[in-house]
Amino acid sequence: MQLNSNKYFKEILEDEIKSEFVIADVLRNSDRQKEFTFSFEEISLDITRQLISSKQFAKLKLLGRANNFEDDKKRLFNGSFANVTENRFVSHFLERNPNRLKKKAQRYRSFISLLKNRKIKNLINVGIGGSDLGVKMVYYALKNEKRGPSLVNVSNLDVTNLQNVLKEKDTRETFFIFNSKSFSTEETLENLRFVKNFLDSEGLDLNDHAVAVTSFPEKAAEAGFDENAIFEVPEGVGGRFSIWSHFGLGLVVSLGLDSYTQLLAGAYKMDKHFLEEELDFNLPYILGLTRIWNRNILNLQSLAIVPYEIGLKYFPSWFQQVEMESNGKSFDALGNNLELPAAPLVFGEIGTESQHSFFQFLHQGIEKIPVEFLVPFEGKNTFNENNKELEPHSRLIVNAIAQAEALITGTQTNKDQYRNMTGNRPSTFISWDKTNAESLGKLLALYENATIVCGLLWGINSFDQWGVELGKEISKNIDTGQNLEDLSYSARTMLKDIR
Repeated sequence: MQLNSNKYFKEILEDEIKSEFVIADVLRNSDRQKEFTFSFEEISLDITRQLISSKQFAKLKLLGRANNFEDDKKRLFNGSFANVTENRFVSHFLERNPNRLKKKAQRYRSFISLLKNRKIKNLINVGIGGSDLGVKMVYYALKNEKRGPSLVNVSNLDVTNLQNVLKEKDTRETFFIFNSKSFSTEETLENLRFVKNFLDSEGLDLNDHAVAVTSFPEKAAEAGFDENAIFEVPEGVGGRFSIWSHFGLGLVVSLGLDSYTQLLAGAYKMDKHFLEEELDFNLPYILGLTRIWNRNILNLQSLAIVPYEIGLKYFPSWFQQVEMESNGKSFDALGNNLELPAAPLVFGEIGTESQHSFFQFLHQGIEKIPVEFLVPFEGKNTFNENNKELEPHSRLIVNAIAQAEALITGTQTNKDQYRNMTGNRPSTFISWDKTNAESLGKLLALYENATIVCGLLWGINSFDQWGVELGKEISKNIDTGQNLEDLSYSARTMLKDIR
């Protein structure tokens, strides 16, 4: 069922509440803080600065009661939710179940011991999209917990990237993890060809220095991998949801199995919260509703993700794929054209760097762009010896709070118009105590599940990505010289220049 067919959404529209809610009068009201702040364990979700009244919010929270929302959650959790266009069941939730990890743990321990005995100091994780972004993001966030080899991610089709990495490594102390769900991904296979030739020139065997992670082990075998060098992933695990599976192997080895276990444990806790908590207090549901409100009621087309911690530098690009590949659709799960838009355009960067780039646009641009601030509170209320100046991490927190306040309140008191800001620009403030493996797992599952909430309410299939296929098909046709007459004159001219 599409959102515009949801009876509660129709009531929202019919209630003549589309006019913009001016929030200034209620911002300092403690009742609003109580009503619009939610928490699960150490994760806090503050939506007090969203442009929505109590009456509007009460109606919005009813959206999940109009369709099979609760049943869909259960099917997702038990692995029986169908991804109909790819003819498979969505199974990444199962990968976060502690019982599933227990079954994989012994092989992980053996693999870690193998690399330790071979004195491997460098891991190179080769993949693209979901098999790259998630691993890179988590490693960067938790690398202070590293217990094993250093981890470098290589994704680009341009092998210059890989060449530059290898220049800095001792080949005999280096191990490769090739990640491709289909094991037909052009970028991964091109890098694999380069590595095979490189190892051969060094007199080294591929299976002594590399493993493959894939849902199609027969294709990895055709590429030269032995059976014991292949880690098989269920086909129902989508790439952008894949760090919970063997695609997280680089994290297992580099961060250590204990940290990886805590990462999955945190995600599983958030999953249980998503499954069991009533909707009025359900963090993924509430976060998803804010995006529905901004996209479909206020017609705001973008979403900025701004973490205030250097370790979360790659979080925006990770979530960009999660949201835009999942919900960047123009038709519903039944193949009908959408009557309302779905995913926003997602972008972001860490604070305070982003304050000196796109925040000017956020404060004074014509378009209003909702912002989600992500802020760990480790270091709050800490002072240096003179007890006057805040420590650096607390300065980050102060900056995040100040930006959220400036966006919503604005200022209209200056005689010079160019100094004024309209305010009334919405944001969400997500905070937690300290970034560690478990809290990061909860945060990632919160974001994944909020994306799924929106997909369910929009009535779309959040688990396929057919939009990425056409460009691949045209590229293959060009490589093989097929259907070149179908290309534009400009494309044919450029191809002549490179051949």
